[in-house]
Amino acid sequence: MKRQKSQKAGGVLIVYLLFFMVFGSINIHADEIQKAVYMEIEGSESVAYLVKEINSLEKPYNYLIGTTTFPAIEILGVMAALGALAFGLLHGFGRFLAGRKIPLFLEEVGKDHIYGWITRMGHWLNALTVLGLLGSGFIMHYMGPDHLSGYIHNQLGYFLLTQYILFLIYEIATGDIKQFIPQLWEIKEGILKQALFYAIGIFKREEHPYHMKKDNRLNPLQKPAYFSIMFGLMPVVVLTGFTLLRPDIMGFLIGWIGGLENMKYIFILHLISAFGMLAFLIGHLYLASTGDNVKQHFEVMITGFHRIYKYRLKD
Repeated sequence: MKRQKSQKAGGVLIVYLLFFMVFGSINIHADEIQKAVYMEIEGSESVAYLVKEINSLEKPYNYLIGTTTFPAIEILGVMAALGALAFGLLHGFGRFLAGRKIPLFLEEVGKDHIYGWITRMGHWLNALTVLGLLGSGFIMHYMGPDHLSGYIHNQLGYFLLTQYILFLIYEIATGDIKQFIPQLWEIKEGILKQALFYAIGIFKREEHPYHMKKDNRLNPLQKPAYFSIMFGLMPVVVLTGFTLLRPDIMGFLIGWIGGLENMKYIFILHLISAFGMLAFLIGHLYLASTGDNVKQHFEVMITGFHRIYKYRLKD
């Protein structure tokens, strides 16, 4: 038993170290950063700042980016991302085996227009922006601040904020927000039915229980999941990121948390939400492949058209 525990602990440590290797050593630039630090008194505490000018690239924190990490948060975050990846690999392998055992013939019988160009463009811009933010953000966190990654991250942060505001305006103004809210019958039976399909039915090559429609494009399980991401996790990412980016504008929030000496809590929340976004993206990419065929859901987000298939077992 002790040997198994030590092996598990060793495995987690290896994963953590590999993650550091991807984004660089946490000690890089530490000496240079330390030279740039000066101290100010905020209330009863001394606060370390990277630079004096609040509107410059490196914003004020009471810790040094690249020299202060949060191992518990980071290990859990890496495990969440790897968990999503492992789920996709194992579930996908099961689908592959089921496909060889029970081959299907899919006859295309029509197609529906589901997504307009505004939704599709917003989706891909958002995806690229989030990927850029994750990459530049983790580089800064593990390698320390530099003007290239910092500049990219800050500019993409402004872009994400703009996108999200436009997204909220569009969803509310057009009433499209109802697409993310489960109906009563979906809560009572639809969520369980869809979950059972992903867990069992998909391996039996059963037909999807709910097909995409223009006025109801998300299945009962997707609705609460996407609602929690777009109206829960995303606002946290945007709000904490903008607070770190422009503490001079977000003074009301900084005052509420007790001043700049507590900015690290904003960063901790931002870091947790970043790992959450990473895990979601991995799961989202995999689940997008679980349509009637692998390309169906990717295609609809490119062309706007959802192909409709009739299932028939191959002779």
